[in-house]
Amino acid sequence: ATVPTGQSIYNSSQVQLADLGSRLVVGDRVFRYAQIAGVASTPGDVLQSNLLARIPTTGGGTSPAGGRQFIFYNTGSASTIDQYAEGTLHCVSGTAANMGQMYRIRSHASTADGANMTLTLYDPLLTTENVTDLWAIYRNPYKLVSQVTAGLGAVPIGGVLVCAATTNDYVWIQTWGPAAVKAQTASQAGGLLFAAATGAAVGFILTGTGGTVYGTIGMAMTVPVASDRALAWLQIAP
Repeated sequence: ATVPTGQSIYNSSQVQLADLGSRLVVGDRVFRYAQIAGVASTPGDVLQSNLLARIPTTGGGTSPAGGRQFIFYNTGSASTIDQYAEGTLHCVSGTAANMGQMYRIRSHASTADGANMTLTLYDPLLTTENVTDLWAIYRNPYKLVSQVTAGLGAVPIGGVLVCAATTNDYVWIQTWGPAAVKAQTASQAGGLLFAAATGAAVGFILTGTGGTVYGTIGMAMTVPVASDRALAWLQIAP
């Protein structure tokens, strides 16, 4: 289970040894490289992404097509250096030729609230930036993941932890295949599993309308006892 970086799936590291989101296959199990946020977590914990979005705002300039820099108007709060590195920039609305375009962010400087932030991208812009378009940026979904919480709603699932980790550790989290998953309540074998509170999963059938929306993480392979680690088949990111 040792990967080319030298970091096993069973070990955490305070030093980043692979790109966030890197994919690793070990037998019939799939892992993604992530950074942990918050309190110490234990194997079997279900984790959620913390995307930290910048609200859609108009472009901050007219960055030319073919270039790898984009001027983004930073509003809402200050941004620290490379806070959105390895994240994404995309056009939400506006010019038909720009809508839906998405780029991966390589780096950026720290930027004050209400100031223009120059994003350096991995790929060149397909078209010239239009200051009337609305753009949004998001942090890498595997940066500072944390235990799922009650009222998860539409927050995407990051994966399941397979080793002990604490704040800011880098680890491989499992996203597909057989896994030992913390259970909040008993569930039916073969039934769907959903993210629940305290980093756990729950199995049940949603009925009616207007209920809480939970993220699906896969299927139960056994009937678990609350707080136990039960065998499940993850279906988060193949």
